[in-house]
Amino acid sequence: MLAVVQFKPRRGARNANLEKLAALTLQALQAGARLVVLPEMAATGYRFPNPEVVRPMSELPRGATFKVFAPMAKEHRAHIVVGFVEDYDGKLFNAALVINPEGKLEALYRKRLLYIDDHTWANPGDLPYPVFETPWGKATVGICMDINDPRFLTHLRKVRPQVLLFPTNWVDEQAEVHQYWLAQLRGWNGIFVAADRWGDEDGVFFAGRSAVFQAGVLVVEGPAEGDGFYLADVPVKPAPATPA
Repeated sequence: MLAVVQFKPRRGARNANLEKLAALTLQALQAGARLVVLPEMAATGYRFPNPEVVRPMSELPRGATFKVFAPMAKEHRAHIVVGFVEDYDGKLFNAALVINPEGKLEALYRKRLLYIDDHTWANPGDLPYPVFETPWGKATVGICMDINDPRFLTHLRKVRPQVLLFPTNWVDEQAEVHQYWLAQLRGWNGIFVAADRWGDEDGVFFAGRSAVFQAGVLVVEGPAEGDGFYLADVPVKPAPATPA
């Protein structure tokens, strides 16, 4: 079982948001999810005027966010992917953690293609796209605008992962968001797991409609508004046959 968590954070209230996100994630895990994806910058909010405002909520990869979700990942033998603000030697990144079923840091990814609201505070990512194994096959991570980045799309074509994990804060531009995502991913037919936020910040609205697709077919989706988790019963990759 896969799950997406949809959430509207209260901007600047990282610790309070983490408590609510942890509760939703735990419910998803208790319902049988073994891979959970949460939104981009899930616990901080998104729109910040400068680095000084967002810096108090930044953290190391094994900081507050990791410490909340790692024990859950270990207890339930699940992967958890969650967006956060990383501080690396004073440089800030819009980043995502991948926590594995042992409760360890499987991978760290920094968003490469920045959106308008990232440019006010974040540095472009400088790490390779992560590739790691899950029960559904080989997985990778992209964050929001990365779906528009030719470098990321080339990575998908070359590596051909079975699973794309996609934390996002997708701005509602009155377009059909699912159709847009699938159009960008044309030619790749894996499992697409998109966890979006909803609501507004400073009059900018976000799309919600978190979703899981398999080979371009919608398996489950969330509404345009509302916190929640959404489960997708997608078969895992068959284990290799054991020689007789």
